[in-house]
Amino acid sequence: MQSVARAFALLEIVGATPDGARLSDIAAAAGLNRSTTHNLLATLESLDYVAQPTSGGRYVLTDRLAELGRGAADDDALRTRYRPALEAIAATSGETCYLAVPARRDYVYLDAIESPRPLKLTAPLGTRDPLLGTAIGHILLAFRPATSARLAREDPAGWARWRAHVDTAREDGYAIDLEDAQREFCCVAVPITEAGHTRAALGVAGPASRLPLPRLRELTTVAVRALADAGPGA
Repeated sequence: MQSVARAFALLEIVGATPDGARLSDIAAAAGLNRSTTHNLLATLESLDYVAQPTSGGRYVLTDRLAELGRGAADDDALRTRYRPALEAIAATSGETCYLAVPARRDYVYLDAIESPRPLKLTAPLGTRDPLLGTAIGHILLAFRPATSARLAREDPAGWARWRAHVDTAREDGYAIDLEDAQREFCCVAVPITEAGHTRAALGVAGPASRLPLPRLRELTTVAVRALADAGPGA
């Protein structure tokens, strides 16, 4: 029982520091020695509740707790809050627009407005696509360091292949997929951040013939503006 209480105390300490906490600071806040704290953190890391993105660096919470706590009501709230943004982008772009949230190594489509054109990308609600190799996935990984650290650990080959794309997305503030995930289709994605935490992402996708790189960059501006108009959380 004491170990469980200590583990929860460490989760609360790490969770109170959005930028992560060092081992020495966690131990001091918990009133434990460094060895005990390190062992507890190692257990929490093996269970995927905390991560240490860099060796010897700060500990951060993973998205594991958020996924456990996120229910249908949370998903419905996200849909309601960002439906106007989806509608605005769909009207401007004429392409399929969708809202997605991370789910372990994948992302899930929460909402979508499909293009009225015959040639289009479909986005069935509730289906999953991988985080690695997709614009939505890369923008989520770019601003969720604990998720990135977990994927790098679980799929080192995949992470090595796509890491440069994630780094570019972090620098640019958006991610672009030029027929990487699906041949003849391109996508641009932007993050949805609330209270300093990237909770979801919004994507616009369509045929490569209609979405060359300059058009994708134009739609990035459209998406960012639509999210800003959606509310203070966007």
